[in-house]
Amino acid sequence: MNPISFEELMTTHYNTLLRIAVQHTGNTAEAEDIVQDTFLKLLESGKQFCDHGHAKAFLIRAAVNRCFDYLKSARRKRNISLTDAEEHTLPPDSGGFQSEETLAVLEAMQRLRPEYRNVIYLYYYEEYSVKEIASILRRSSNTVSSWLTRARKQLKEVMQDEQDDVPDSHAADFHRKGGDSYEGKADAGAV
Repeated sequence: MNPISFEELMTTHYNTLLRIAVQHTGNTAEAEDIVQDTFLKLLESGKQFCDHGHAKAFLIRAAVNRCFDYLKSARRKRNISLTDAEEHTLPPDSGGFQSEETLAVLEAMQRLRPEYRNVIYLYYYEEYSVKEIASILRRSSNTVSSWLTRARKQLKEVMQDEQDDVPDSHAADFHRKGGDSYEGKADAGAV
């Protein structure tokens, strides 16, 4: 089996790594630097992959490590919301990553610990199993499972807090759009 070219690795995995880095830093420019540094280190190492799954896992792990380094560094100056300026948006993808609902979840995720953000992202968006996430993050499956449970709970609490902050008129509109809440069904039947 032939090794995957560096160009193909960049083309295939760049946006995934950028989304992860933006999720950590909240800043597209810093995220791009992190991703470029990740690929630069790979190029300098001479490491080659014959399997895209293994390459993706390796690159995600390397990018996450660089994000942690950034978060600990003096270079980190401020945190920018994912929805602030247009230049701080996530790369486009076909999975609806920038839908209004998804952006609300991503904003809520910014309030979680980085470990929790990683497992939520890798589990739900990248569709890795708990075992695969454990391998990528070099943690036990039990730890990842625990983080996932805690992350879900905290994310639910954050989302509930944010929903409680929405004025009643907006909350009613939100419930009606979802179509699965009691209030939305009752309003629809009352017309």
